[in-house]
Amino acid sequence: MTQTLYARVDENGHIILPAGMAQKLGLLPGDEIRFVPGEQSLRLRPSITTLRRVYVEVTNQCNLNCSTCMRNVWDVEYGALSSGGFERILADLDAFPHKPELFFGGYGEPLSNPACVDMLARAKSLGYRVSLITNGILLTESVTRRLVDMKLDMLWVSLDGASPECYADVRLGDALPLVIHNLTRLRAQKYQRFRNSNWAGYPRLGIAFVAMQRNIPDLENVIKLGTQLGAIEFSVTNVLAHDTQLRGENLYMRSMNLMAGWDNMPLVHLPLMDITPQTTDAMTALLKRMNRLEFFGSELNQNIDQCPFVERGSMAIRRDGKVSPCLPLLYTHSHYLDERERTSREYFVGDIHENTLFEIWNAQGYLALRKRLQDFDFSPCVFCNSCELANENSEDCFGNLHPTCGGCLWARGLIRCP
Repeated sequence: MTQTLYARVDENGHIILPAGMAQKLGLLPGDEIRFVPGEQSLRLRPSITTLRRVYVEVTNQCNLNCSTCMRNVWDVEYGALSSGGFERILADLDAFPHKPELFFGGYGEPLSNPACVDMLARAKSLGYRVSLITNGILLTESVTRRLVDMKLDMLWVSLDGASPECYADVRLGDALPLVIHNLTRLRAQKYQRFRNSNWAGYPRLGIAFVAMQRNIPDLENVIKLGTQLGAIEFSVTNVLAHDTQLRGENLYMRSMNLMAGWDNMPLVHLPLMDITPQTTDAMTALLKRMNRLEFFGSELNQNIDQCPFVERGSMAIRRDGKVSPCLPLLYTHSHYLDERERTSREYFVGDIHENTLFEIWNAQGYLALRKRLQDFDFSPCVFCNSCELANENSEDCFGNLHPTCGGCLWARGLIRCP
């Protein structure tokens, strides 16, 4: 049974958290915590001072050439994070009061770096929570055995189809049978290692799915397949249209336009209901109108106009050591909303070869940026998209300068990362 916890209010109107809760949440004395009041609730936003996740790009090279990847429309130098660079990251993180999660992923296939598994094991040996995202092709028997033995916390596998035809249409490679074979073997290895446990063991498996016009009918089958393979989480994202062909594949243009008037829409409170043909039809009709829907206390689309990377307390380190506030700003790239091409220019807050991560994270400029991102006072470029300022993330009509995030599809809740 889950323990019921209570905060209390003192004589000065200050909210007092239960003993140990502030430390567990990584809150430090003097931290400001933004809160969002609802009609009958109060939502606290995370503190911007606590580092909770570090994305580590160990390489920007990949063994696939997927149609959905922005690597198709960039011109960058390819390479891998050196072992010395990784050791510097680990040494720098020692200065933080709490160990953040290390998430191995960026814009390449992490396992194509031969040192990746050693880096994972090194981080686990130091007590970090460690996650990895992969396309699953390089999950050989020896690799998965090591992931099981080191008790990797979370393994995310990209799976955009449950049939070889659908998978190959997106991933541009007939590798689905191999990926399924690798994950089936992983499940068997976990059973052998953790057979006396009352749970599935490590690593826990998540499936990442990029939704498009061409593959969205296969989502149900992907979830069925993932469940059979032992997945406990599924992360579904819209596609980021890097070219005109993908522009016709997106599933959010109509929703995006309706979301511009979100505050003026009526709120519909819904209870827990059986899934029947009748309720499915009713829900479909409501979603088509984009009414604000609340399911047993939680409103859909609450993550609109907030940076998910700031909310997670994260930073991203590129394979050459440059540090960015988020994954989308690691590389300059272009994408389409409708007919307009928008260029997102890379942005860095530091470099591990010039300053420590503790210095970078606590620099006044970076703190001010995280505060600005949590307040999210940017012009609504995603919804407006009508002037030349929307062509880049360099300046917006509210007077913000690079990076301007009103055109960020992650912050608008349309693109998600695990």
